[in-house]
Amino acid sequence: MLATVQRVSSAEIVIDGEIFTSIGDGCLMFVCVEKDDMSQNINNMVNKLLNFRMLDGPKGITSSPLNDSGKEVLIVSQFTLAAITNKGNKPSFHKAAEPDNAKLMYDEFVREFKKSFPNVKEGKFGAFMEISLTNIGPVTFNFKT
Repeated sequence: MLATVQRVSSAEIVIDGEIFTSIGDGCLMFVCVEKDDMSQNINNMVNKLLNFRMLDGPKGITSSPLNDSGKEVLIVSQFTLAAITNKGNKPSFHKAAEPDNAKLMYDEFVREFKKSFPNVKEGKFGAFMEISLTNIGPVTFNFKT
């Protein structure tokens, strides 16, 4: 499982010209399910994202975790995180999970995340989305479990 997380002051998803969802201060999480991922990968990723010190806190930059922060989270499925880009001039997506399995795992990830962090919104799996964001810092982290 892969994730790219960006600290944002706002993020918005537009689908078919209409605002689908948005958040204010928090994190935008792009999540990718890989072919061999299992439930343990989901649990590990949720724990990592909730407890990783990516927010500013009383001890300075990146001293506080998302958990108990009161921030908002927007989770978006993005299979292109699994792209193999180091060979040739065309990406290969053979490490990404098949869409049906990816949807099941993505839904499980969101459910598990919401158990510990209720202020979550999400994109629409498989939809073409226009995503706008205002990155803070910029601060962006990549994760793999």
